[in-house]
Amino acid sequence: MDYGWLEHYFVADVYRQLSAANYTPIPLTIYKALVSLFSFNTSSFLLFMIGIISLFTAIAGLFIERLTKSRLAALAAMLLILSNVSMITLITRFYTMHYIIGGIFALTAMVLLFDRGSNSRLPWLACLCIFLALLSKEVYIVLPPLVIAYAVWKRDSSLAFATIFSLLCYLTLRTYVLGMSADIGAESSYFAGFWNISGSAWLSFFVWYAKTRVFILIIIGAALLLNPVPLLKLLPAALMFAAPSLAVSHGIVDYQMHGDRIFFAFDSALALTGIVAVHQSDTFNRLLRPVPLLLFLALVIVIHTLNNAAYRAETQASADYRITRFILQNIDQPNSESPTFFVPLNFIQGDLMRVNARLGRPPFAITQNCLSALAVSEAELTAFDVSGREIPRSALEASCIAADANIKINITPTYENGILTWSLQAEDTPHNGVLFVDRAFAVPLTEFSQQLVRPKPGERYQIFANNGIHWWFSPVEPIIMLD
Repeated sequence: MDYGWLEHYFVADVYRQLSAANYTPIPLTIYKALVSLFSFNTSSFLLFMIGIISLFTAIAGLFIERLTKSRLAALAAMLLILSNVSMITLITRFYTMHYIIGGIFALTAMVLLFDRGSNSRLPWLACLCIFLALLSKEVYIVLPPLVIAYAVWKRDSSLAFATIFSLLCYLTLRTYVLGMSADIGAESSYFAGFWNISGSAWLSFFVWYAKTRVFILIIIGAALLLNPVPLLKLLPAALMFAAPSLAVSHGIVDYQMHGDRIFFAFDSALALTGIVAVHQSDTFNRLLRPVPLLLFLALVIVIHTLNNAAYRAETQASADYRITRFILQNIDQPNSESPTFFVPLNFIQGDLMRVNARLGRPPFAITQNCLSALAVSEAELTAFDVSGREIPRSALEASCIAADANIKINITPTYENGILTWSLQAEDTPHNGVLFVDRAFAVPLTEFSQQLVRPKPGERYQIFANNGIHWWFSPVEPIIMLD
């Protein structure tokens, strides 16, 4: 919101304030457009997400129809993609959009390649779509090698050249904007965390995956029994989409939070592969009729309805949901000129106040600094506890007593070469960390050194220390920028 529509595509300092490890500028343009058009309207966002997943599914069906010449097989593929139980979180979480957008471009490229006929322009148009898919999400980096292999097999030099050109354009732009670093968060390199995943974590992940992708796995199993040769020929291509998913271990060890989006491309490729392989079987074709497909659709709707009810109940019980909903419902109230909301340290939606200000709406403040919150008049302060429930001012006063703290600052919060670092040493306070004042984001760690997004110009911090009800906060200072 702070910059123009195109700067984050090629201005490194701007883009690095938005992403540190992945070069995915297209979704950022879409984020900005949605907020600019609809502000904090959740219904508009959900309708947009439903629209793009519907578009993705329709293009997948078109692709299968081109390959199999069967509309019923196309419908089966669409239902199989939608049968993924993770679809609920995929369309309700804001940070999953780029996988779907990238999938739309990737599938469009494949449709163009298999529908080119004698049109010599389609290879270049398809490769433009591949380039846009990469600009949406890097997981689609496996697509160019597959297309190049297909071009070599077909002896299509124009397609091979166009694909290589689009891949080089992307890699050049990515390197210019993000440099050569391959760091991802706390992991030192791609696949670094993969080798340290425990056996129990793997087992838990596989159980979750089997439960949430059961119909996709059933089709793969059916294809293996009924028509194994085509499946075994196509399966390596689908498995390639799993490789980028394994490059970040949090998709496995924290699958409930990340598995929906990280495995989206692989899930979709697996579903399409299964349908292409199994549709050639006479046994499957006897079942591929409108009535069974309608029954399958009904089953998918029932499963998603039950899953959505459970997810809704779990989400609404979270502190983040309760606090965020309260803020969004009350920021336009005329009672207070500039309300302040005191939130617990683990609240993650503090950027609401910054986006709100950029939209020119009535200002409000979010803070985890209980001492500064108590300096606000009672009429302008709303406080929440760790469960996200509103508490009276007296409860906040009882749990927030100013105290001194013996904090030795070994390394002041400093940003250099893409790494944010600080080091604190405390003798008498067990809970210490850094509070980023301008985005109300707290990191309760005394030692920190990770690749993160570039702080915005002049971004400020406070060091905090806590021992029970006793709190200490340092003066507000700007982060030291060494690059």
